[in-house]
Amino acid sequence: MGRLPFTKEQISEANQVNLMELVKSCGYQLENGGRRALHAKQSGGLYLFRDSNKYYHFSTDNRGGPIDFLMQFERMSFREAVTHLLRINLEAHTPISESRGRGQLILPDRATNYRRVAWYLTQIRCIEADIVSRLMHEKKLYQQDRTGNCVFVGYDELGTAKYCSLRGTRPERSFKQDCEYSDKSYPFHIAGSSQRVYVCESPIDAMSQASLLKLKGQDWTADHYISLGCLSDQALERFLGLYEIKEIVFCLDNDEFATYHDGSPAPNWGQVAAVSFAQKYTVMGYRTSVEIPEKKDINEDLLDFQTIYSVSQSAIKEENDNRR
Repeated sequence: MGRLPFTKEQISEANQVNLMELVKSCGYQLENGGRRALHAKQSGGLYLFRDSNKYYHFSTDNRGGPIDFLMQFERMSFREAVTHLLRINLEAHTPISESRGRGQLILPDRATNYRRVAWYLTQIRCIEADIVSRLMHEKKLYQQDRTGNCVFVGYDELGTAKYCSLRGTRPERSFKQDCEYSDKSYPFHIAGSSQRVYVCESPIDAMSQASLLKLKGQDWTADHYISLGCLSDQALERFLGLYEIKEIVFCLDNDEFATYHDGSPAPNWGQVAAVSFAQKYTVMGYRTSVEIPEKKDINEDLLDFQTIYSVSQSAIKEENDNRR
């Protein structure tokens, strides 16, 4: 077995981060869950215990501390979870006078041009260029200075940035992170004019869904697309309060082969959530449906479709050239 990237002391320190505050920072609303516990609303029975700084999730019979929570509910790797928690601990002990914009979302600095992000999204992720261009024009997407990361922004109804997610642009090295003080109840939103919304997990999946519709000859600008940023539906709840929507299409991940960090099988988190949400919003009077990705997520489906589409277009061009 390889050497762990952290010492036992660092791992212990990470697990001492206040779990209640951590869960709230991930967008969950907490309510009283008994004498010693708090309950996270609309979470499938997620209970947090004050005395032990641990949680228990009834829907999946899963339990653990802060590291386990980030790995199971925020899809982080062990390394990402511990790094994130150690950073929180460091910031908690930083004097307020040394902390920039404490309590307020500060957007990352913008690069002078967005060429790397445009290349990554159109060439590596195969998202249609006009979708990328539109979102850049609307200031919902830009390139972070120095790092070259994708920056995805969600706004409130007054145009104030409330949510910000970062995604790395190096294909060989995965990186994703929400900015501090991001509020996940404000979704990354590709606006439309119809009464239908496609609900995805990530901004890239939302852009991928729009790209798939365009490639299939449909008007991608007609419908709304939002990302949840996790598997809580708070962003959808807020969105539905602002727009007149009748139909909701859930396009969450297909985690068919998901495993826990010890290698044991895990639930299909995305589809469990999709079915639960569909039932909930059907009862509320919305038309709902679930579109299950053939691969792991919508972007992987887009990559497959683009390959087939490119081959078919080349074949058509070759046939036309032979007729001339």
